[in-house]
Amino acid sequence: MINGATVVHEAHYPHPVAAVWDAITDPAALAAWLMPNDFEAVVGRRFRFDARPDFGVIDGEVLEVDPPRLLRCRWTIEGAPTTVTIVLEPDDEGTVLRLEHAGLAAGPRQEFDGGWTEKLARDLALVLEGERDPARSRPRQGLQCHPDLSPEA
Repeated sequence: MINGATVVHEAHYPHPVAAVWDAITDPAALAAWLMPNDFEAVVGRRFRFDARPDFGVIDGEVLEVDPPRLLRCRWTIEGAPTTVTIVLEPDDEGTVLRLEHAGLAAGPRQEFDGGWTEKLARDLALVLEGERDPARSRPRQGLQCHPDLSPEA
């Protein structure tokens, strides 16, 4: 759903919060349901997602991590910074995932709304159900986070 300049989605999974957290923060799991990456859930860590051909390589930065509840990242889409926030909440039957992708320009907003619908309803569910094996994905597929993009160790 589009709410102003923000794409908002909510999905329910019959899996514990810890399993959903792993699926949204593990690079191999992310590659299996979202896109190839060099992601690490560490505040200040810069990363890349391979969104070719539509959006090229998306540069990102982890802004906030509160395991296993909150992940907030900056994604640069077509040169403009956007913010992706994922909040996980347990319920009696599993986990509710709420995603907000804020700051998208009008053009990519429609595409990302449809993309998030598909990724959350189908692709992430396949990973959680074990029907799409993260071990068979290649998280980085040639992506290398430049040393100058990561915080000092």
